This record gives sequence, structure tokens and C-alpha cells, in this order.
Amino acid sequence: MPKFVLTSLAALVAIVASAAASPATTRAQQPIAVISDQTQNQFPRGVSFSITFSAPAAVKEVRIQYHLAPDGTGATAVASCTGSTTITCTYSLISGNGISIIPGAEITYHWDIEDAAGDKLSTDDKLYVHEDTRFKFATLTQDNVTLHYHAGSESQARAVLDATVQTLQKVGALERVQVAFPVKVYLYTTADEMQPAIAPGGSGRGVQILGEVVYSDTAMVSSDVSTLDIVRHEVAHIVTREATKGPFGIAPWMNEGISVYSQSHPLENHADALQSGIDRDRVLSFKELNSSASGSIASTVGLYYGQAGSIIKFLVDTYGADKFADMIKVFKDGTTPDKAFQTVYGLDQLGIENAWRASVGLAARTASASPTPQSTQEARAASTSAANTPASSSSSDSGTPVATIAIIVALAALLLAAVVGAATVVMRRL
Repeated sequence: MPKFVLTSLAALVAIVASAAASPATTRAQQPIAVISDQTQNQFPRGVSFSITFSAPAAVKEVRIQYHLAPDGTGATAVASCTGSTTITCTYSLISGNGISIIPGAEITYHWDIEDAAGDKLSTDDKLYVHEDTRFKFATLTQDNVTLHYHAGSESQARAVLDATVQTLQKVGALERVQVAFPVKVYLYTTADEMQPAIAPGGSGRGVQILGEVVYSDTAMVSSDVSTLDIVRHEVAHIVTREATKGPFGIAPWMNEGISVYSQSHPLENHADALQSGIDRDRVLSFKELNSSASGSIASTVGLYYGQAGSIIKFLVDTYGADKFADMIKVFKDGTTPDKAFQTVYGLDQLGIENAWRASVGLAARTASASPTPQSTQEARAASTSAANTPASSSSSDSGTPVATIAIIVALAALLLAAVVGAATVVMRRL
């Protein structure tokens, strides 16, 4: 075969091969390419994530994978996308439904992109740290603690930092646990100023929040009332969370009681409410202490905190710090309050309750007794007034005895007074 024929044939084969390979080569030269990957702080609502990229084919799905540290678990969500060859996808992570995006929140995230042709791309992990955009915070650091503050002097901030470190050590020694992870404290000037930072879980029924531990490593504190004791209270919660990690944890009133015990003094309204309850034998039963309502409504919140702190102090002072640490360990290992108290102190909940009652000069309470104290003067006055109303022997048109009506009226008056008290008397909760 002539040489020129061989040359022409080889050229033709090369052209055909090139034509067959060109689509794959073209696609390989135009992979999914990220143009921008951004976050937008939407404080106090949350944060918005967006990514812009080019792709050789239409988008099939874009997902964001994220983890909210330290308490959140990994999660994924499908983003909303616009565009054709240049595509922008967004996803907003909003506080609510069990998610709280507070200042200091650390969110690690990446994007998973897939187009209709089967091309895929996973971006590298990025870290977003949420901020309160209303203020410019300064920081002080000691050991594993960082304080964020935006007002007041550095010496005042240093006192808050010192109180934090001392509480970690004091409560850590009491509960035999060391908090080794980084701890953050955010200091605000007032409770109202702090409120947006702890939303949506920061409001109670007529209760003003002075401090909150939303995440297990972050204390949010207001400085308008007993600043250092509010700091000690909230930081103690961080220690107790670490000390009682387990299947059951401890009762909320015990958690709050430990934090009250960690303060240098109980708050004035808590101490006054407790003394008033003791003087009138109107303290809360353990059943009422175990009710979530007792610590979240204005009519009982002061007594709840004052009594919880008093019981914890009684346990430590009477039976010793070692037994208290043993009890914390029993809770951490997983058990019920009755079994924990019985194991460590040889008493069930009623036994502990009556031992404390005796220490403050009150008579023992029987197992069947479950009095509900009237914790506001308005409620007591309404109850007394209704009970003393003269009753006629006649009946109503419907046949209901007047005595029954009197009881209904008394209950209605009692309920109304409690509602009014909760609505008009703003108590402070930690």
C-alpha cells in the first residue's frame, strides 16, 4: 500500500478518535466550580448560608451538611436554588423548634452538589461563628475561660472572669468533675438587652431571665442584679451538666439548688420568699419541687429557688461533701431520685424532705400529704374572702346548691387572683 494512503488512513483514524472523545474531554474541562461560599448573620433570627457555582448540566440536588457545636448532632437540609449555568443555592438555619442559634455558636458545614449528568462535588468544611451584631465585644481569657463583654471597665470584667474560674473549681471539686473544655461567658448590661441573645427559649410566665445556659459550654449573664452571683449560678450549671451526664441526669430543682448553693448569697427575693414560706409552713413539697411549673411562674419562682438552694446546703452541711459527691455519681450512673437518696443517705425523697423540714423547724409531712401552698397574698386573700361569704339555704334556678356555688366562686376567685399575680408581679428567675 502506498505510503500516502497509510498516512491518510492514520489521519482519518485520529480525527474519528478525537471526535468520539471530545464530549467527555469537554465535560472534564468544565467540572462543577464553586464561585462563592458565604454566610449572612441574621441575628437574632439565625444565619443564612449561600453557595454560587457553575455546572456543566442542570442541578439535580444541593444539600448543606452542618453540625452545631457543642450539643447539636449532624444534620442535613436541601437548599433552594436559582439559575441555570451559574447557580446560587441558599439555606437559612433559624432559631426555634429545638434549635437555638446564640452568640458564640459554632457551626461547621459543607455543601454536597450533584448535577443531572451525575457530576458531584463536596466542598471542604468551613466554620461559622455566630455573633450578636448589636455590639462590639471585647474579650478576656484565663485558663479555659473566655469572657465576652461590651460595656463597663476591664476591672469589672476581670471580676466576672475570676468568679467564673473560681466557680468552675469550687463546684468541680464538690461534684468531682473537671471542666476541661473551653467555656464562654457573654456579659450583657441588662436582662432586657440579653433577651434577644437567648431567644426563643428565654421568656417565662411573668418571669424575667437574669442568666441562661443554652449550650453546655456557654453562660449568658446580665449584670443589672447581683452580677457576680448570677455568673456563679450559671457557671455552676455548666459544671453540673458535665458531672451528671447520663441516662437520667438529676431533677431540675436539684440542678438549680446546686447553682443557688454556689452563689455567695441567695438573691434577696429568693431568701425572702423562703423565709415567708417557712414562717407560714407554706414551703413546697418535693412533688411540687419536681413540677416544672414551680420554677417558671411568678407566684412560686422565688420560693422554688430559695428552697432548692436551702435543701442542697442542708445536704452538704449535714452529711458532708463526700456523700454529696457520691450522690452526684449515682445520678450520673443512672437511677431515680428515690434510689439515689436511699443509696447514699439511707432515706427516700420523703425522708430527705422531712429531714430538711426539721432543720428549719417544720413538722414532718406524711406521704399522702400534698398541700399546694398559696404563694401570693392576693390568692390567700381571695381564698379567705370567698370562704367567709355567708351562704343561704336556698338553691339556684338550676337546682345547684348555693354551697356548691360558693365553692365554685371561691375557686374562680383564687384562679383569677393567681393569674393577676402572675401577670402583674414580675419575679426574677435565674
